[in-house]
Amino acid sequence: MPKQTPKRSKKTTTKKTVKKLPKNTPKIDPKNGETVGGAELPETAPKPEKNGNKSQYANKVKPYLADIARYIRCGLTEGQLCEYYNVGKTQWAQYKKKYPELNETLFKARQQFKTDLVNRAYEVAMGYEYEETSTVTYRDANGNVTSTKTTVNKRTARADGNMIQFLLINRFCGEFARDPQAIELRKKALELAERGVIPPDSEGSI
Repeated sequence: MPKQTPKRSKKTTTKKTVKKLPKNTPKIDPKNGETVGGAELPETAPKPEKNGNKSQYANKVKPYLADIARYIRCGLTEGQLCEYYNVGKTQWAQYKKKYPELNETLFKARQQFKTDLVNRAYEVAMGYEYEETSTVTYRDANGNVTSTKTTVNKRTARADGNMIQFLLINRFCGEFARDPQAIELRKKALELAERGVIPPDSEGSI
């Protein structure tokens, strides 16, 4: 019988797909590592913060620092600012720790607000002058406006006794307090608490 030649199994070869680079991709010379032709290599973009705090601060708070200072000087609280600018209180506290410019803006505005209040209280206590403007409109028989007259009168606000008493008691409590003995007892209680003789929350302490 004739010998049968065994059939050779066909080898399956898989072609590797190579992705072509864009035409404008620069080629790198292996000798010196310099780029040859094509566009320049792009610079790596800065990575944004994971929590996105910086972008939110830059959008919601930083552009309005001048307005925030003005609102604080008008007596608004930080809680009201958080609600107005749609920022959580926890997030606001983090902004104050992370961005010194915000904390400094709030501090300076509060100091200015306190100074304005003290100056205004002094004016009310001592009395002050102010101008009062009044406008009179003249009309004819048909009701048409014929002319207007504006007058400015200087007025004087008298000294406010209640404000005088308030400032004296709070500024010079040792001399003008209603109950000087109570003030002395509180001072002694504080001294004892600082020395550790009595706990701060015990009876007689503040």
